Amino acid sequence: MSAHVPEPELLLAGERELPPQRQAEVEAHLEVCSVCRARQRELEREMERFSAVYRSSGDAVRAPARPRRTWPAWVAAGGAAAAMVASMALVSLRPHAPLPDPSLTPGATRSANAQAVCAAPEESPPVRAETAREVFARYGIRNPKPRAYEVDFLITPALGGSDDVQNLWPQPYAEGEWNSRVKDALEDHLRALVCAGRLELAAAQTEIARDWIAAYRRHFRTERPLAGHFSFVKDQPWE
Repeated sequence: MSAHVPEPELLLAGERELPPQRQAEVEAHLEVCSVCRARQRELEREMERFSAVYRSSGDAVRAPARPRRTWPAWVAAGGAAAAMVASMALVSLRPHAPLPDPSLTPGATRSANAQAVCAAPEESPPVRAETAREVFARYGIRNPKPRAYEVDFLITPALGGSDDVQNLWPQPYAEGEWNSRVKDALEDHLRALVCAGRLELAAAQTEIARDWIAAYRRHFRTERPLAGHFSFVKDQPWE
């Protein structure tokens, strides 16, 4: 099996509800495909959220009961999975949040001190296409619109951030108030403070990883991005 596994089957495989031969095929594929493994985990999380919302509406008026029809478990589960995936498709069309999911992107750094960081080039290295696809899959984004996102380093390499997938996330490039251009302006500001000896490197890394919007507001003393930062172009969008 070379192509990626369809989403309903990823969910069914997690519950071991596929027909035996197909179950074995999917499990073998998951052992070698990090993209499908990541997508399966994300789908399972979405299913839990979907189920929680459904349960919360349990007091709603229910239709009269009808005679039940018994289906094989994998058929019934497949219908539920397909319905859930269809509902998620609407969500995936909306712009992503300006802050990363901390369970997916907690941030990661490489071993480097302030002297090494300040002596290195400021430009971030390009993210490999395979890695970018994995990042989008982890966030449940299928067929991302070109130039809509930057596959961004949460902790920029200019502040010692690593290229680990846990330090990458799909950030809105120019859409919305808190986009990648605004974050780039903060990154340059923090690097200048670190290299001037006015801020510890570890403190800068922690601030930007914990909540970069809060860090922006604190350092620039504003509740909303400064007008000049909307045109701050440093890194390129994903295409």
